[in-house]
Amino acid sequence: MTRRLSPQQRRWTVAAASAAVMLIVSGCGLVGVRVSDEAGGPLRIGAQPTMGPEPDPTETLDPALADHTLQNVRFTDGCPARVSIHVPTDWTGNASASSFNARPSDSGLDDARLSVYCSEAYSGSASESVASMQSYQFTDSATTISAERTGQAGPGYFWTYEAELGPEEAFYIDEPTSAVGSVVGYPIAGKVYQIQFNYYFASDDADARALATASIANLAVEGSEIGAPQWSSSPGSSTPGDG
Repeated sequence: MTRRLSPQQRRWTVAAASAAVMLIVSGCGLVGVRVSDEAGGPLRIGAQPTMGPEPDPTETLDPALADHTLQNVRFTDGCPARVSIHVPTDWTGNASASSFNARPSDSGLDDARLSVYCSEAYSGSASESVASMQSYQFTDSATTISAERTGQAGPGYFWTYEAELGPEEAFYIDEPTSAVGSVVGYPIAGKVYQIQFNYYFASDDADARALATASIANLAVEGSEIGAPQWSSSPGSSTPGDG
């Protein structure tokens, strides 16, 4: 003859079984057990992965970026590229659907500036879009490129440069003018997009040059780091990459 358990004994039996299940499940990194108070009710196990401690950060910030603030730029006008750029902290920025611009907060019309622009490239590949831009980025024969580098960045391609502008260039500021920038071609969802980064400043403005080279040397597009040359203004510096 089978012995019947009292309601209290049944609840104890369910509780013991629940505890055993909890030990087994928690040993696998899963926790959370709920038991119905009703006699004979269903046993419900809510198992969720346990969250471990936050990993220690492994990325070391370039000391040259001490006076910069990271900006994650998201364009909205037909350009899905995600851009990360460190902008000088005391500069004021504004964004439009396809561009981002920044200047020193107390600047005039002819002071340093940053321009970021994104558009569809209409080229067959990332490298073709960059090569096309190289051919007409500068139009004055007096312009000289003092440092440059091209290379791969994930599935994309880049050309990063430092230049001294001739007086006929569009962004010449009525005194000797330098430019530091990068052109990136990047394929996304079957299309190639071109992202242009340009700093312009007076050639004798050492502070602006240092801010610009640090910023351009630490660019990222879609999480891919963009390489930089050994800047002519910093002969002892170098950055990793494809060469």
